[in-house]
Amino acid sequence: MKLGIIGGVGSMASSYFYQMIIEHTKVNCDQEHINMVILNHATIPDRTAYILGKSEKSPLPDLKEDIMLLNKLGCNMIAIPCNTSCYFHEDMQKVSDVPVNNMVDDTVNYLNNKGIKKVYILATSGTINSKLYQNACDKYGLEYRIPNDDIQKLVMSTIYDDIKCGKNTNLDKWNKIIENLEDDEIVILGCTELSLVKRELNLGDKFCDPMLIQTEKIIKFFNKEFI
Repeated sequence: MKLGIIGGVGSMASSYFYQMIIEHTKVNCDQEHINMVILNHATIPDRTAYILGKSEKSPLPDLKEDIMLLNKLGCNMIAIPCNTSCYFHEDMQKVSDVPVNNMVDDTVNYLNNKGIKKVYILATSGTINSKLYQNACDKYGLEYRIPNDDIQKLVMSTIYDDIKCGKNTNLDKWNKIIENLEDDEIVILGCTELSLVKRELNLGDKFCDPMLIQTEKIIKFFNKEFI
């Protein structure tokens, strides 16, 4: 059995995703790790730009082509370390004979099972505007809040101007993003670049990392122990 990963969306987050799977799989030797096929397809058109109508280049044809290739290579599950790509999940699943993981639905389902009632969604404007997380919260009965326009600009700048450019998190921006959090809210880090922020700043349990939730699901799917 093997896992197929469509990476490059973005590349640093994809590298971290691979690392997370390795680090969280309990093994006694190299041969006990999960077999993977990793496509670092960095030239896939930007998902957010297309969803917001700022680009006519749809990422879907490339995503579908990669999924069909991973099917031909015998992958048993396909994962994409990109929350915004879940916008295309239904169309991607149609061309796959194996599960294409939906990290948005998995994340909200996980929080619901943990008894979480309120969340604050940090994500790309593409994910926010397409209401991926909002619709999932409605499905599972979670109360949600999204940033106002000024804070959303800071979130996008953190993702695109800092993390995607290989820079450290700008603490002035980040502190403004989270300064009005409510005590009973869990923050969904709904962009894989924000997963890198969590690692860099060593953020606590109040900050929910969908990429880690996806990692746990994958490891268990392949009958391995998550640690």
